[in-house]
Amino acid sequence: MEERAKNIIKEIFKKAAPGLVVISAVMLLYYTTDIFKATQPTIIETPEIKPSDFPDYEAFKSMDKKLVLAENQESYSPKGKPVFGRINKIIKPKGEFSRVYLYVESSVDNGKPLSQWDSVYMSLGYVGGHLFRPNSLKFPGDTITRLLYGANQIPFLETIPYSDNGRPVSKDWFLLFQSNKNLYFDAFLSTLRQGGKINLIEIRYQCEVGSECSITAEDTKLAD
Repeated sequence: MEERAKNIIKEIFKKAAPGLVVISAVMLLYYTTDIFKATQPTIIETPEIKPSDFPDYEAFKSMDKKLVLAENQESYSPKGKPVFGRINKIIKPKGEFSRVYLYVESSVDNGKPLSQWDSVYMSLGYVGGHLFRPNSLKFPGDTITRLLYGANQIPFLETIPYSDNGRPVSKDWFLLFQSNKNLYFDAFLSTLRQGGKINLIEIRYQCEVGSECSITAEDTKLAD
């Protein structure tokens, strides 16, 4: 009887041994590897799309149609003497426009921003004055004075001395461009010191849908 019991136990052990080996292997893998741990899903963070800080500047830069009216032009206004480096053009707009921007870069003292004693004078069709800098549209900073305006609302001081605390008047140049008439353009840097420069005056524009438009210019000399 005892011998029979031993045989039965041996038989059970033989049948159970493979299972015990498997269980042992599983336990070994569980405690020594990460294969049984749940895989965490990969989270891809989508960057938040924020509104642009410079929407008009980006719109301006995206426009292919443009007209450069002045570039690297030395300009200053010595007291009691004629303006040096005055820019006179005849502007010829054609077609219908949906947007027009005016962009200006200027400097004094050989590459420094304009001070409270300096200003950019500009007129189109005899409509204009000294560009009012605080009302410029926003754009990335720079080491010189940069100004950006929509042509439908350009702020001017009509008298000098210039002051950022002055009260500007708003002029609509957009209607002048839409008139399709030749327009006199006049610009200079109002500063008494040499070393002043109009680095850039540029117009960029977009045509109305279905319209062919253009803005061209030719040199001229305005009557005093």
